[in-house]
Amino acid sequence: MDSEPAMSENQTPGLKQLLKKFIPLSLSDVVMALGDPLQTTALTRLPQAQETLAAMGVVKSIAVFLESPIIMILHASTALGKQAESRGALWRFMLILSGILSLIFAVFCWGPVYDWLMLSVFGVDQSVANIGRIAFLLMIAWPFIIAWRRFFQGLLIRSGENRFVGYSSLIRLGWVVGILAFGLYMHWNGAMLGGLTLIGGVFCEALLVTYFAVKLKVVERIDAQDLPPDPELPVNLLGVARFYAPLASTMLIVWGGRAVLISLIARSQDSTLALAAWPAAWGLVLAIANATRMVQQIVISHIEQVSISVLFRFTLIVGLACSLILSFLGLTPWGDVLLNLYLGQNPDLLSAVRPVISYASLFPLMLAFQNAIQGWLITRKQNWLINLATLMGVLVMLSLCWSFIQAGFSGALAAAWAMLLGALLEITVLGIASLRPAKKAVN
Repeated sequence: MDSEPAMSENQTPGLKQLLKKFIPLSLSDVVMALGDPLQTTALTRLPQAQETLAAMGVVKSIAVFLESPIIMILHASTALGKQAESRGALWRFMLILSGILSLIFAVFCWGPVYDWLMLSVFGVDQSVANIGRIAFLLMIAWPFIIAWRRFFQGLLIRSGENRFVGYSSLIRLGWVVGILAFGLYMHWNGAMLGGLTLIGGVFCEALLVTYFAVKLKVVERIDAQDLPPDPELPVNLLGVARFYAPLASTMLIVWGGRAVLISLIARSQDSTLALAAWPAAWGLVLAIANATRMVQQIVISHIEQVSISVLFRFTLIVGLACSLILSFLGLTPWGDVLLNLYLGQNPDLLSAVRPVISYASLFPLMLAFQNAIQGWLITRKQNWLINLATLMGVLVMLSLCWSFIQAGFSGALAAAWAMLLGALLEITVLGIASLRPAKKAVN
């Protein structure tokens, strides 16, 4: 077991080796994303399915928005984990930031604040807001647990123990499947089942990645590599905050934009149906597209060992494979049968979800290249260029979605087109930014 990291340090990985390293890493994101379609499958078979799906879609968007500043803890842990001072400073920074975000979540749970958030900000019906209340309460600790989990995932990746990230994700999937099956059998309240599925799954995964990191002594193994100190890496809280700010703000823009997107969908002509169809459709898209997210980690950890052409072919293979899966679901008769089963034989949901899946077929390929270019820019310390591209993409996405809704598009279809065109612009800006020369470090 101890020999694998040494081998990866001394050998230049080829395309096959990159794919072999990528698969267990991608499993974590795939399992994370699978929770949404599995949850949709369960909730469509319980009473008030459409309203419950709409409520969970809004609750999840708020939870992920509050989580967004700590999503990039994984990337920071992978980058800063190689030296003790930087790692310790990141750990303290993570505890403070995730604690503040969980406290904000708790404030949002207070009755008048919750009603204002759901009814005025997101514009949902009172019935949808009432259904979502219990799920919102269950998820107070969501930001803290996510940050904790991603810190230790980063250390496992840095030490070369990628497969244990995947093993932990499988246990999370086991929790999701088990609790959904039990909740269906017991005819639980849909929102309570949805909340327990989300928070319980990430808690199990956080416990396991911590256990593996301690058992495998990843910190000791990283330090034993005796890597030369990197003067560009931060070694205190203020330095970590400066390093992390552009990464956190990028995710804040992304998920803030997607939360605003939900509020726009709620104001479409088919409001409640669209709010139910959007998480059902886009959750399935992300379950497949999220398999490409760890392309960024492969690029970050191998950019000095592997040629750009090999990384390009690797990204293309990963993106095309995932896009073909989505094309099968959205563009073939067999895929139509599977979608119908997925949505509990609900014809209204199927008519709203099918076109979103069809048009989003190329999204995984786009996401793969987006993550590859972002990884390249992170290694060149050009994080603010990522921020700029993200901001431009989100602004265009929201503007287009509002325009499409005003033109009479269904809410889910308007959001899908806006999301795809915004992502295309973001990738274009990232591509142009990657051509800029890297700035030299100032000592």
